[in-house]
Amino acid sequence: MSRVVYIGIIIILILAVVASFLAFQSPPPVATPTGTQTPPATTPTISPTPAATPQVVKVGFLGPVTTTYGTIALNSIRLAVEEINNAGGVLGRRIEIVVFDDQNRPDLAVTGFRKLVEEDKVVAVFGVHSSAVGLALLPLIKEAKVPVFAMGAVADAIDVQVAMNESLKYWFRFNVNASMHALMVTEPAKYIAQKSGFTKVGLLYDQHAWTEAVVKRAKEELAKAGLQIVYEGTIDPGKTTSFVPMLSKARDAGVQILLVWTAYGDGKVLQRDYYSMKPPFVLIQFDVVGMGTLQWDVTGGSLPYQIFAWYFFAKTPEAQKFSKAYEERYEPLRYFYPPYFMYDAVYAWKSAVEKAGTFSGDAVADALYKYGYSGVSGYWKFTAGHSPLFGPGYITTVAVQWTEKGDVKIVWPPNLAEGDVSLPPWMK
Repeated sequence: MSRVVYIGIIIILILAVVASFLAFQSPPPVATPTGTQTPPATTPTISPTPAATPQVVKVGFLGPVTTTYGTIALNSIRLAVEEINNAGGVLGRRIEIVVFDDQNRPDLAVTGFRKLVEEDKVVAVFGVHSSAVGLALLPLIKEAKVPVFAMGAVADAIDVQVAMNESLKYWFRFNVNASMHALMVTEPAKYIAQKSGFTKVGLLYDQHAWTEAVVKRAKEELAKAGLQIVYEGTIDPGKTTSFVPMLSKARDAGVQILLVWTAYGDGKVLQRDYYSMKPPFVLIQFDVVGMGTLQWDVTGGSLPYQIFAWYFFAKTPEAQKFSKAYEERYEPLRYFYPPYFMYDAVYAWKSAVEKAGTFSGDAVADALYKYGYSGVSGYWKFTAGHSPLFGPGYITTVAVQWTEKGDVKIVWPPNLAEGDVSLPPWMK
C-alpha cells in the first residue's frame, strides 16, 4: 500500500470519528412545515384545569301530571333528585328528569314509555298510576330492561305476571297491591273489634274491577278473625248522590263496624250522610280522594269520629323531615297519595345503583330485590310479584281518626298510635 493511500485512509477514519462525536452531542433536527419557522424555546407554564362538567344520567316520569296526586308525585321525585344532586349525584353523575304526561291512558303511556327509553335514553321510570297502564307496559318493560317504579297500578294481575316471568323483574310497585288494600281496612277494624268486643261487621265498596281482589281478601281475613258479615252493599262509582239507604240497611242489620273502599269521589257524600244520620256503628274507610287533611274542608267539617285508612302520615322523624322539606320547596302536604312512596322510590333506585356499581337495569333490579331499602315510609322488601311486604317492620299503612276539632290522630298500628279509638258518642 502506497504512503499516499495509507494517509488517506487515516484521514477518513478521523473524520468519521469526529462526525459521530458531533452527532451524539447535538439533538436531532425537528421537522418544520414548509413556510413556517420554528418558534424559539420558551419556559412552559401550567394553566389551571377547568372543572369538568359532571356527566348526566336521565330518569323518566310517566304519569297523570295534571292530577293532584300526579303533581305531588312528580314534586316528591324532584325533591329527592335535587337532594341527591346537591350531595354529588349517583356514581358521580347528576340526575335529570324527563316528564311525559300519560293522562292515565294506556295508549299514551305506551307512546311515552317508548319515547323515554328509546329517545331520551332514561335508565329508570317513575310514576305509573293506572293498573291498565301498568298492564299495557309489561311487554315493553321486558324488551327495554329498564327498572320501573310504580306509584299505583295495584292490580294483583300484575303481581302474578311478574312472579311467573323472570323477564319482568324490572317492575317494582312502591305501593301496596289490591289485596293489601283490604288489609289497610281489615287490620285496624279487627283491632277495634277486639278492643271493643264487636263481632258484627258490614262491607260497602265500589262495584268495580279494582275491588274484586280487595273484597275477596277482606272476607277471608274477617272470617279468620271470627267476625260475622251481616251486611254487604256496593257503590256505583262516581254516581252516588245519597248513602242514606245503605247506611240504614247496615244499621238495621246490626252492623257494629262498617268497612268501606271507594276511589271515585263518592266518599264525601258518604261522610256527610254518616255524620248527619249518626248510625250506631263505627265507620272505617279507604277513600282515595279523601286521603288527606283537605277532606275536612271538602265535607264542611262532617268527619268527627270517622276513621280513615291512609297510606302514610308524617309522624316519624324521617317522615317529618321530608314533609318539612316538601313544604319549604312547594307547599304544605295535605294529600297523602303518594308523596312518601315516590320519594322513597328515588332513593331506593339510588341505593340499588350504588350497590350494583352500575346503571344497568339487570344489576339494579337484582340489587333492589336482594337488599330492599329502608326509607321514610318503612322497609321496602319485595315479594315474588315485586309488591312490598305489608305489616310491622315493613310497609305499614296507618288508620287515623278525626276529632271534633278537625284534627287527626293515629289510632293504628299500636306502635304509632297517638291514642285509643274514640267511639262515636251516639253509640253509647
